[in-house]
Amino acid sequence: MKQQLNDNMPSQQEDVLEEFRMEWREEMKEKRKKNNSQSSASTKDKPSEHPPQQKISREEESVADLIERTEALTTNDEEKKTEPVTAMDHYVIAVDNERQGKLGKALDSYRRAFKLDPNIDFVYKKHYQTGILPKIPAVQKATEEFKHIVPIGNEYTAPSATRKDPLQDLIEYFLSEESGSLEYIPTLDYKPVAIAKLPSEIMLNIVRILALHSVSTIPHFALVCKKFFLYSRDPSVWQHACVRVFREPTMTLEQSRQYQTEFVRQYDGHWLRMFIDRPRIRYDGVYISTCHYIRHGISEASWNQPIHFVTYYRYIRFFPDGTILKHVTTTEPAHVVRLLQPGYNKKQCFHGKFMLNDDSHITIVMKDSTLPRETFYLMLNMKTTHRGRHNKLVWEEYYSNSEGIEGRGDHQYDLKLLKPYFFSPVRSYKVHYPNEMDNNLPFKLDDDHDDLLII
Repeated sequence: MKQQLNDNMPSQQEDVLEEFRMEWREEMKEKRKKNNSQSSASTKDKPSEHPPQQKISREEESVADLIERTEALTTNDEEKKTEPVTAMDHYVIAVDNERQGKLGKALDSYRRAFKLDPNIDFVYKKHYQTGILPKIPAVQKATEEFKHIVPIGNEYTAPSATRKDPLQDLIEYFLSEESGSLEYIPTLDYKPVAIAKLPSEIMLNIVRILALHSVSTIPHFALVCKKFFLYSRDPSVWQHACVRVFREPTMTLEQSRQYQTEFVRQYDGHWLRMFIDRPRIRYDGVYISTCHYIRHGISEASWNQPIHFVTYYRYIRFFPDGTILKHVTTTEPAHVVRLLQPGYNKKQCFHGKFMLNDDSHITIVMKDSTLPRETFYLMLNMKTTHRGRHNKLVWEEYYSNSEGIEGRGDHQYDLKLLKPYFFSPVRSYKVHYPNEMDNNLPFKLDDDHDDLLII
């Protein structure tokens, strides 16, 4: 009997020990859960304060805690990719900022690039010739993001207006019988060409509208087929465009038609050549002048005085009815150009009228709604750069006149502090040219200046 009791004792003790182990494990699991919940709640409520250190043994540290700690130490690879790393990255950003007139950011990127590689300018020149330049003629995908480019280099001198059309021989060949038929040829034989049903008069009318509102798409239209090419070279298309584009604000369409018919003789009767070579105001975008000045800052220490390099912009938008909108602000063009619509009136906004003195000189009379007694006069001259025709406005004179204020005459502004305007197209702008029934004269510059304000 005693021997049986002695035999059962080890098994009972093992059962008791196993129950004790199970209870101990359950208690440790609950304890770990409470500690994890308390630490997470404290970090959410007080992110700036460090949680109290807890004495946890190495055996009690769970795998979940190790995973959380390792995830907290990882970095975001996407943010790393967007930041410039190499000297070439900094140099490309510097060139892009310089073209947009952001000289402060450009200088900072140039310093970083030359610090990493003293010969980065030669490396970039080689990279530009082999990697960037061959891709420039390619058609780039249009994006909604606005980007203002400041042309760098000397002004461009246009060739003679009486030169021969380089495509005249090709036009004569297409019109001859040797080139074959001008009928539309379908890409697939079993599919008809629906546009072939439209008569030539309607097609020419479509091309006229295209030349006025989206002239940059004409070359792509002309490359479709021989018939589209001949449509794009039709004189009636460019006569229709010249009558409206070169129309002065004080002219009706009939007066403009008579005047342009006389003027085209200077270009041997070639309407397309006159449209390209003759200086004209662009209504499908905005002229932007990027200006800079240095402002001294304030510091508590006398030995360290900061200097601020401030960049601000002058915007001018012309409208076909003879009105203009001028705005001065430090906001970058990407955030401003879409707002420059008729009726826009903010601080440092000027509304007025413009007049063409001749083919290239523009006179502007404008007012600021916050300065009702002061009238501003601005004279600009149109120039051409290698980036585009007639895309630069150079300052010739800028002064203001105070009305009804004794002792204040004309105030001349220093033109050395003013930078020229450069044109940038804006796809969101809708240009409204006058129709055939509009015979009203928009304005005259010698009218009373009170009607300059657009409220």
